[in-house]
Amino acid sequence: MKNGEIYRGLLLNAEDTMNMTISDVVRTARNGQVTKLPMVYLRGSGVRFIALPDLLRNAPAFKKVASMKAKMEAERGAAGGGGGGGKRKRDN
Repeated sequence: MKNGEIYRGLLLNAEDTMNMTISDVVRTARNGQVTKLPMVYLRGSGVRFIALPDLLRNAPAFKKVASMKAKMEAERGAAGGGGGGGKRKRDN
């Protein structure tokens, strides 16, 4: 979490906004205090990162996301830079 706390448990649900529900949670506070909780709902804006098991590395859903990302990057590169942004002279 962005506040330095660590939550470990079973991910039950995750939303597009990174809001998530976790069960069988072990919470480690910044000072090292460990607390066991049956269920936690985390707000996505407070999440810094999520560590998933290596087993999911080859999951079909992640392969689909990787191919979509590659396609988007290729389209962005093909669109060209251009940029512009400067002022245009007016003809009077």
